[in-house]
Amino acid sequence: MLRQTHSICLLERSSDYGRLYETIGRYLAEGYGVIYAAEQDPEWVINKMAKAGLQVEQHIRNGTLRVISGESVYVSNGDDLDASRTIESWLSVVSNIMNNTKVKGVIAIGSVDAFIKRGRHKSSAEYETHIGKKFEVPLEAICCYNADSLSDMSAGTLITILNAHQYTIHDNAEYSEWEGDKLQSILIAAFDRVLGTTTSALVLKTLKSVYKLDERSIISEPTLLEDVLGKFFRASSNAILASILKNLKSEMAFHRQTI
Repeated sequence: MLRQTHSICLLERSSDYGRLYETIGRYLAEGYGVIYAAEQDPEWVINKMAKAGLQVEQHIRNGTLRVISGESVYVSNGDDLDASRTIESWLSVVSNIMNNTKVKGVIAIGSVDAFIKRGRHKSSAEYETHIGKKFEVPLEAICCYNADSLSDMSAGTLITILNAHQYTIHDNAEYSEWEGDKLQSILIAAFDRVLGTTTSALVLKTLKSVYKLDERSIISEPTLLEDVLGKFFRASSNAILASILKNLKSEMAFHRQTI
């Protein structure tokens, strides 16, 4: 069932893409259209989809499946990702399928990994935020990230990207809503791991009372996380931020692990 939302998927293994292709096959069988631009080589993807059991040629022929390169929809502004023009580009492809086929709705699957790997974290996060979380038309947007592309990303930027999505997507088409309560659990687990349970509780209480830092303020302004922890812990803040980042990735991973 298509959800009219913006969701995120973190793929860590090559086999994850095979499971994603299976999900695409189910959408196509149910009468939805699919645009896939999450990998750079369309021909290679088409072959992999066929091996996964999809009736690729049939769906491409009738226009319900478009497998395209990221370069054909993501628009650059110098080295950065141009959010407005990229969204216009996506909407053009979506409209083409909606107007020329009888699909019930469209699932658009893409990836900004190419920009993330070039260090364009800010413009990528701005693009994700511009998309919005929910849609009034029968459209579902899924943004895929490869685990390797997030290796240099800060916790604050990753929270910004997560905040731009309604759901994280996991194996067996499981959708999990991203909300403040989950961020709170992630923060507590990270502080507990680095500081120990007793000290962690005291520190979190101090951060909330003195610096007004809690999951709500971080959701509203993710950059506060690094700023406040840097002031409070100085050099030792790196260990806590690394722990938070690890927990964030675990929460959004396709094969989600218990934190």
